[in-house]
Amino acid sequence: MYWRYRGDPSMWAWLLHRLAGIGIFLFLLVHIVDISLIGWGPDLFNKLVVLYHHPVFRLGEILLVGAVLFHGLNGLRVIVMDFAPAAVLYHRQLLVGVVIAFVVLFVPAAAIMFHGMLQSLQLHSGANLLNEWRAWLPALAAALGVSAAYAPTLYLPQKQVSPRPAGGLEFYGWLYIRLSGVLIVFLVLGHLFIMHLMDGGVSRINFDFIAQRFASPFWRVYDLLLMVLALSHGVWGMRTVLLDYIHRPLPRLAAVAALYTVSGVVFALGVLVLFTFRPPQ
Repeated sequence: MYWRYRGDPSMWAWLLHRLAGIGIFLFLLVHIVDISLIGWGPDLFNKLVVLYHHPVFRLGEILLVGAVLFHGLNGLRVIVMDFAPAAVLYHRQLLVGVVIAFVVLFVPAAAIMFHGMLQSLQLHSGANLLNEWRAWLPALAAALGVSAAYAPTLYLPQKQVSPRPAGGLEFYGWLYIRLSGVLIVFLVLGHLFIMHLMDGGVSRINFDFIAQRFASPFWRVYDLLLMVLALSHGVWGMRTVLLDYIHRPLPRLAAVAALYTVSGVVFALGVLVLFTFRPPQ
């Protein structure tokens, strides 16, 4: 269907925005779980963090930053058009602006992270990281998850974008996902800069680094706010995807219930660690 949809750039932006959102949400769930393992002590956590140095993870890290940047910038474009309808007349110009901003921000960030990946390969050349099969599993699972979540859209006709909901839960969800998106852009960009670009990026992350970060009340509140906003934003976005492509009542109920259950368990785990973890003295 997409190949017959006149090739309008806005359609491709919509498609890429949704694909990026699904990928980011799946990563977020995994990331909350793996960071929460710090509560089980340095041995387990440091063994896990070693996998972050694997080339697959480092390349995935670059793709993640690209997905976050595009999803955030394009989301801001959508918000502008939603709250300033006259801007729809300039949607192509706004999309060009998104592309220019994306290139300006992403290319230097990708170059820094790629350089860090090469340095990590040199430092761990004797560890034969490419043959560490366990490090390939999360990347494979993420790819399968995105494919499974989005495969139905290749065969079902896509409805026209609905107007702003008149009221009720749908309106408040519509409003929340836009307001939270603005806050998330700044919080996530700060998080990505600190964790992925400064001082070698993920190469310096270990139990001691996270423990030192959690020793500060500021960073605990920052991470809690980021988790709450990003997870709730992602849950509502995934709910929208599921409702768009699952129309039968029982499968729709099962899919939404699974989404809420998994997200709730992951959120509870993240909150538990943030409130109970005590850095070693």
